[in-house]
Amino acid sequence: MTVERLLAAQQRAAARGTVLAELIAARLGIAPTDLKSVFLLAQGPRSARVLADELRLTPSAVTAVIDRLERAGFAVRERSSADRRQVTVRAVPERVAEATALYRPLYEQMAELVGGYTDDQVMLLLDFAQRSDEILAEVIGRVGHGDPPGGGLVSRA
Repeated sequence: MTVERLLAAQQRAAARGTVLAELIAARLGIAPTDLKSVFLLAQGPRSARVLADELRLTPSAVTAVIDRLERAGFAVRERSSADRRQVTVRAVPERVAEATALYRPLYEQMAELVGGYTDDQVMLLLDFAQRSDEILAEVIGRVGHGDPPGGGLVSRA
């Protein structure tokens, strides 16, 4: 069935994306979780608590991530002037640019691929990607809370 083929292709692409992220993290000398953190922090500063929630890490684990990112020059901690116990973590733009540059060949090839589609087709792809992201976030929430995921990843076809 076509839907099953689409979902299987999406799973393969997700797996390859994970492999690419692991290779890029290794090239940068950081862990894959650290790379995820870099890109989250590139979207804007976050408290350690928010970062831990987004990464689904314990407070102590995210502290270790932030420590590693600081040592590698990817992030800095900034203490609140109102409450010195509160810390905001910010990305270092130059290091984010270095990480992003390693994705440039992928971005360029994907832009070329998408450039071959009509505007309507691109809008359909965008809608699919956004809705897929929403479904993934919802399933992560359920699985993260110990609820059953609802079957296998390709079970809805």
